[in-house]
Amino acid sequence: MAELGLLGAAGAFKANLLDLRQQRQEVIASNVANADTPGYKARRLEFEDVLKESLPPRDALPMARTAPGHFPVGYTGPVEGELQEVETPIPKGDGNSVDMEQEMARQSANQLLYNYAAQSLSGQIGTMRMLIDGNAR
Repeated sequence: MAELGLLGAAGAFKANLLDLRQQRQEVIASNVANADTPGYKARRLEFEDVLKESLPPRDALPMARTAPGHFPVGYTGPVEGELQEVETPIPKGDGNSVDMEQEMARQSANQLLYNYAAQSLSGQIGTMRMLIDGNAR
């Protein structure tokens, strides 16, 4: 596993989440762009389950690494999403499976969740900057 950097496991998790949300946004944009393409199959980027599995259980006790040789505990990512083709329950005559209403709803939800993760990471960076500036005085 690569080093987690100054922001630790929480920062690495948030950065991975931002990357996955960006990839999902690109998949949604591709679906929208191909809404009128005959035979096009809508795609989804699924990552929530695998991302959840990369975290320790909620009821796990926090553990600290007391030596660099110890295994890291906590977030074990980064993880990747799985791209899947989607069939619509009501097929169109041209074989296209893009449902624009669903795509717009998914795009809005994904954008809100992306913004939340970006604000969370920004807050973590701001806290670290404040600690560094406070210790420098």
